[in-house]
Amino acid sequence: MKKTLRSLSIGNSFSEDALEHAHAIAAADGIEWETVNMDIGGCTLERHWKSFTEDIPDYDYEHNGKVERTGVTLREVLLDGKYDIITFQQGSHLSGKPESYQPYLTDLAGAVQKFQPAAKLYMQETWAYDWACQYHYFADYGKDQHFMYSRIREAYTAAAASIGAELIPVGDVIQHIRDHVPGFDTRTGGMTLNYEDGFHLSHPYGRYLNSLVWYTVLFGADVRKNTYVPAGAEDTELLTKLKELVYAYFHR
Repeated sequence: MKKTLRSLSIGNSFSEDALEHAHAIAAADGIEWETVNMDIGGCTLERHWKSFTEDIPDYDYEHNGKVERTGVTLREVLLDGKYDIITFQQGSHLSGKPESYQPYLTDLAGAVQKFQPAAKLYMQETWAYDWACQYHYFADYGKDQHFMYSRIREAYTAAAASIGAELIPVGDVIQHIRDHVPGFDTRTGGMTLNYEDGFHLSHPYGRYLNSLVWYTVLFGADVRKNTYVPAGAEDTELLTKLKELVYAYFHR
């Protein structure tokens, strides 16, 4: 297992969801995973490309899950040392619309690789909204979680292939749990993995699950053995269950 990793995520609040617990999970296994997240809330690939080409200082710079600076440009962060991996994602409201990814993703990936030619590219496949989500963009998918998920999966699979990136299948894992694990279907009173807005992931369990998926994909780790406990996670049995579910998904 690789013992050090430096990652850069060109994302939005959904990559913030992904990375909140990532550094601490790795540290519990004695691994140094330095995470950098360039965050603009709701940011689309089109806006990332505009911000890059016009060198706009409109990012929050998050380091190991915490905001350290605001008003940062993508270019200056790309020049800040070497990254082992770089991740991309689409804004969640456009995530199931394949036509919204291009040409911005290809252009952005090409530009990024000029700064970081040795970095491996990944895309975080985001997730469908909760059935009860009231975010107005959910109507674009008929307020149907399954339809939204199928569109997301199709779009991200094609997008990742177009730039030679590997997929971090967060959306697949979350939907698998919702559909196949008793107690996680909110239509029948099950536990939601979402925050109260219905589209971000919950504190701490949904975000913890997200970080576990990234950790599994990037390090090949057996998360069942990880001892990290997020602040506010009082249900230790649920933490154990989430670790087991993530492990089981990747070892089907």
